Amino acid sequence: MSLAARLLLAFGLVAIIATAFVGLTLREASREIIEGGFAERIDAAHAGVRQQLAWEADALRDLLPPLCRHDTFVDKAHVELERAKGNPDAMDPGSRIALARLVPSQAKALRLDELSLVAGDGSVLGAEDAARIGARDPRLAALIQDPGGAPRLRPAKAGGEPSLEVHCALSRHGVTIGLVGGRRIGPVLARIGEAYHVRLTAAREGELVPLSSEAEVVRVLHFAEIPGLDVVASVSRDPLRQALARLDRAIALTGATVLAIAVAMAVVLARSLSRPLVALARETREVMSGAPRRVEGRGGREIADLAAAFNATIDELAAMRKRLAATERIAARREVARQIAHEIKNPLAPIRAAVETLRRLRQRDDPAFDDYFAEATSTVLNEVHRIANIVTEFTRFARLPPPNLMPVDLIAIARGVVTLHAASGEATSGAGATSGAPSPRVELIADPIPEVSADRDQLIQVLTNLVQNGLDAASAVRRDPRVSVTIGPLPSDRVRIVVRDNGPGVAEEMVPRLFEPYATSKEKGTGLGLAIAQRIVFEHGGEISYRKAQKGGAVFEIWLPVAGPPLLEKPLGDTTVRPRSEAPRSGA
Repeated sequence: MSLAARLLLAFGLVAIIATAFVGLTLREASREIIEGGFAERIDAAHAGVRQQLAWEADALRDLLPPLCRHDTFVDKAHVELERAKGNPDAMDPGSRIALARLVPSQAKALRLDELSLVAGDGSVLGAEDAARIGARDPRLAALIQDPGGAPRLRPAKAGGEPSLEVHCALSRHGVTIGLVGGRRIGPVLARIGEAYHVRLTAAREGELVPLSSEAEVVRVLHFAEIPGLDVVASVSRDPLRQALARLDRAIALTGATVLAIAVAMAVVLARSLSRPLVALARETREVMSGAPRRVEGRGGREIADLAAAFNATIDELAAMRKRLAATERIAARREVARQIAHEIKNPLAPIRAAVETLRRLRQRDDPAFDDYFAEATSTVLNEVHRIANIVTEFTRFARLPPPNLMPVDLIAIARGVVTLHAASGEATSGAGATSGAPSPRVELIADPIPEVSADRDQLIQVLTNLVQNGLDAASAVRRDPRVSVTIGPLPSDRVRIVVRDNGPGVAEEMVPRLFEPYATSKEKGTGLGLAIAQRIVFEHGGEISYRKAQKGGAVFEIWLPVAGPPLLEKPLGDTTVRPRSEAPRSGA
């Protein structure tokens, strides 16, 4: 994942998590505040109802008793009832009508919702509700027998509502008459509930009180001042839901805005950070591809420190590679010198023997001197020629020039080598057509690959050596020698070259020493071909390996980097140690 993508993801997650955390915290706090507001409104309504009902009770307590003690209206009713011997039915109809008309006006004057003039037997002589006149109510009869006192709760009748009820009575000469008045609680609850935005309803006896739900908050209020009065207070949760919905929209909008800002900041920061990193990566790739120069870190102290550390590492690696290459060359020369010393000892023995024999024959003036002279000089010349060949091959190995890197078409190079050997095979077959031997078959199988930074001549030398070795090995044991060259891409910007033949393969005892100088199984071979090929491949930053084919034959596999040898500030110079006579002279 790129740096820009990581920054975008990180900033986006931070914005989302922060918004979600703050939003949820704010939402829960808002819910608690609003829920607390509901409770405060119910408590305030409770206190308001208690205060209003206490005021109403105090007002009602002192409202009716003065009427029963000295009001002409009550006295007149008592006189009329006394004339009728306490029997309401025996009262003068005109007097009853007059009393019935006076009660509603008296109720209105006293601001009472209900007012009844009641005889001792419970007969209603007058009421604000004309339908009740003449009815007999035992409850009222019992009520006026009780001395007046504090207002009491009158439970709601069917379809009605509860009221605060007070009464007073006048008893003289065995005749009792009383006033029973009341004020409904409903208007009080409605007025206070509207003030506090709380719905207040008096609980009915035997009626189940609803519980709080998602739709509303419900609480039952009790009033010690008025025994038996329970009020159900309920507050709708619609404002809470609406407030939370508005809050959710605000949080979502804020989150989207914060996310957009975070993404914009991430993009800007990613660009400011990635540009110097991309430039540094490009420069480091150039260093690794063999076109090195000191990288420069731009964009911050950390990147500058990284570039400085990289430059120091590259300098050290390049110096180490030079030292290693020089050490390898010295070690290779030592090994070759050892091999040369061993190889030269063999031709020196016959040369010494021939010279000593000639000297001995010459000293004795032996007549066989002339006959032996031609044989001895021929032997000496052959062995000297052999020594010269050994020295020439050593010189080629020791003075192998460093690769001259340039973009080359590896497939075209391989095609040229394959075509050359195929043509030479056909020519050889044509010259010996009478023997009926088939011509060697050399083929190329190639997949598309990019151009490779390499030395064209040295790659031709490597491929020519491997193809010729394969043809020589296969021709020695088969009538149909074949060599195939396969080229294809590899991961990590590399290419692969595989040279496969159908010969006998390399002997097991030769495999560990296959790439050593002068290690060969050929009668006329010098043993430097594969050593030179290995050195060329190594100096190109690649690898070469051998394995035996499953169906017989040898398989040589080469891996080369497309960008050329890495970590080289410049091609390695010729470190061959020259004799004093070959040393360059000033002014030459």
